[in-house]
Amino acid sequence: MKPFKAVIAATLFLIAFRPPLEARVSLLSPWAFQERLATRMNKFDQSVNFQNGWNGVTPSGDDLDSSHILFPYQISYGVLDKLEAGASWGLQHVGRKNNSNQFGINDLVVAAKYRFFDADRSQRSPGLDAEIGFSFPTASYDKGLGTGGFGVIFGWGLVLPLDPVRMQVGMGYRLNTENSDDVRIGNVFSFNVGGSYPLKQVHKDLSLIGEIKGFNRSRTKFKRTDTEGPSVDELYLAPGASFNLPKGMRALGQLMIGLTTDASDAGFSLELQF
Repeated sequence: MKPFKAVIAATLFLIAFRPPLEARVSLLSPWAFQERLATRMNKFDQSVNFQNGWNGVTPSGDDLDSSHILFPYQISYGVLDKLEAGASWGLQHVGRKNNSNQFGINDLVVAAKYRFFDADRSQRSPGLDAEIGFSFPTASYDKGLGTGGFGVIFGWGLVLPLDPVRMQVGMGYRLNTENSDDVRIGNVFSFNVGGSYPLKQVHKDLSLIGEIKGFNRSRTKFKRTDTEGPSVDELYLAPGASFNLPKGMRALGQLMIGLTTDASDAGFSLELQF
């Protein structure tokens, strides 16, 4: 439990000395609410998540009918006026069917986002961005904590400021390479459609959020046995809410409701932005 305590201590330190902002590169946390906010130049945005899923696919994509608990930390930095870069790393626990449970670090993801246009409510103009990222095999493939191979991730997003609703649409693709065990975890096509609506009649800091998100995974290939695993299709309905906290912090929570056989039956995503 020492790594877990270290992550908790580091998170508390970062919260104490945070800048008052709230964004990230979207590729860093596909289970979190895909809000596609901007990280301004020379500024840091950070967030911590607590995500959980039951009877579905683990984050690595290698185990079905399993459960997982993921505790990632994400940071984004505004490199230029329209360019931002970030990274995600954390701890996870996987409960695998017919196999031993495991706890450890997950794969490190480093990504960048370029914003072609920023959404402007006053002009009713949409925002458009593109992202590229790389996944490094820092987690154990044997323990079911990672893919075991290098990965390349692409994505794009569209933001529509429809007062008072803010909508966003995104798509992504993750390309996994073959690992040292001659296994190539299936590539992943992801998509999301969501939005947020301020509930000022209830509380000035409260907003209703929700989205539909999916992950379509191609077959995992086992080179040594010349066999393939099943293709996997995950689809989720994710309603939730966000609340603005003092000193620039923000809390978000979503219930993950699986809509397909391969998806987790249920789960949740809790996020603290700071």
